[in-house]
Amino acid sequence: MASTKTNIFLTGATGYISASVLSRLLAHPKVANFEITTLVRSPEKAKVLKDKFGVNVVVGTHAEHEKLTQLAERADVVISVTDSDDLAAINALMQGLKNKFEKTGVKGSFIHTSGTGFLTDDARGMYATDKVYHDSRPEEIESLPDTAFHRNVDLAIVGADREGYLCAYIVSPPLIFGAPSGPIFDAGLANRHSIQIPLLIKTSLARGQAGMVGEGKSIWNHAHVNDVADFYIVLLDAVLADADKVPHGREGFYILENGEHTWYEIGKALAQVFAELGLQKSDEPTPFTAEDIDKYIGNAMIAHLALGSNARGRGEQARALGWKPKYDKADLLASIKPEVEAILRK
Repeated sequence: MASTKTNIFLTGATGYISASVLSRLLAHPKVANFEITTLVRSPEKAKVLKDKFGVNVVVGTHAEHEKLTQLAERADVVISVTDSDDLAAINALMQGLKNKFEKTGVKGSFIHTSGTGFLTDDARGMYATDKVYHDSRPEEIESLPDTAFHRNVDLAIVGADREGYLCAYIVSPPLIFGAPSGPIFDAGLANRHSIQIPLLIKTSLARGQAGMVGEGKSIWNHAHVNDVADFYIVLLDAVLADADKVPHGREGFYILENGEHTWYEIGKALAQVFAELGLQKSDEPTPFTAEDIDKYIGNAMIAHLALGSNARGRGEQARALGWKPKYDKADLLASIKPEVEAILRK
C-alpha cells in the first residue's frame, strides 16, 4: 500500500532559518502525518536529529546534485532554506520534482527562501528611497532588473512553475533578527545568529566604534526569526489544503516584514549599547571609511548591499494567508544588546 503521509524534504536543519522551521514542523499538530527528511553535512548532528527527533536524515552537501534530485523526487513538498543563490542546487531540486511529475503526473510544491535583497539599490546610506514594492502586485516584482540580487534563481523557479510541473512559492525575508527558539536550538545543533546585524556588530567591534555605511539614511524592512519561521507553517498548511489555490509562480512572492528601520537607527542603538558597555565614549555611530570596509568586511559590494542599501517592501500576501507577525521595531532595537553580548562572549 502506498504511504498516505506527506513527504517533506527540508534542505537544511541546522541553520538559523532551517532549524526554526524544523522545530515548528516537529511541533505541528499533524506531524504524525509527515515524513520529514533533511540533508546535513555533519554525521554527528545527523545522528542526534534521527535518534532524538525522529527525522530522516541524509548526510551530504548541496554540491551533491544527484542526491538533491533523488530526495526532491520522493517529496510532496520541498522547502529550500539554505543558499538562496545556489542556482545549480536549486535546479537539481526542481529536476527531482520534474522527474516526479513525469513519472506520476503529480505536481509537487516548491517553497524557496529568497530575500528582499532583490529590492536593493546602491544608496550606500546616503538617501532613503520612496519606492516600495508590494508582493501582491506581480508587475512591480517583474519591473526589477534580471540582474538584481537573487533574481536569476527566482526567475528560474518562476519559469519551472510556468512549465507546470511544480507550484512555486518564493519566500522573501528582509533583515532577520532575534533569538530563535525550538528544540533543535535547545539541543545545541543549530546556528543562533542572522547575518546583517552580526556583521555590523563585528565590524564595529573590530574598528572600536559603532558604525554605519554613509549617513545611515537608507531604509530596510525587518522581521523576527520566529515570525519568519511561523510563516513557513502558515504557507505549508495552505499549500497542503490546496496548492493551486495559493498564489504561486509569478504571483507567488511572499515578502515577510513587520516594519521598517533606517540604518542610522540600528547604528545609534548599537552605539548606545557600546557606550553602556564601556566600548566607546560617544553614543553616536560614525560612518565606516573605505579602509574600514576593506579591512573588516573585505567586500565593498556586500557592505553597501547588506548595510547601506534601501529595500522596502510590503508583505500583503503573507498576511492574506493568515500570517500575524508579533515582533516590531522596538523588539529589533532591543535585540541588539543581547546580540552584542553573545558575540563578545565568543
